[in-house]
Amino acid sequence: MELDKKIKQDIGMIVESLGLKVYDIEYTASKISIFIEREDGNVSIKDCEEVSKNVSVMLDVNDPINHPYTLEVSSPGINRRLRKREHFLKAIGKKCYVRTHRAVDLNKVFRGILESYNDNSIVVKTDNGNIEIELSNIKKARVDEI
Repeated sequence: MELDKKIKQDIGMIVESLGLKVYDIEYTASKISIFIEREDGNVSIKDCEEVSKNVSVMLDVNDPINHPYTLEVSSPGINRRLRKREHFLKAIGKKCYVRTHRAVDLNKVFRGILESYNDNSIVVKTDNGNIEIELSNIKKARVDEI
């Protein structure tokens, strides 16, 4: 399921007006999850409360969802999910975890350093060498700092 593009833009404007950035927005039938970040990396509970309060008002006024749902606002955390181009680009040089749909070199799970990203694939430096993984084959990817 996808949120309307206009609603995502409105959420982005609210978040930016509070001096923050939207890292990602996930939407399921019962929940909207907004992940926010700050340039210095220090997202506070107060930041999350402010975003939640302001976005709730906007959603109540616009009423884009005609069934009950939960609004959740949080930091993406240290082990943040990698889903978008900008996520992967910011994670280059960091430890990562990648799970694939189909096996690559007989494996579906990779841990290593994210070496590079292009519009078709990523390269992960593992203990067994560099592994190229097509973006379309990635089931789940995240930073793996802990």
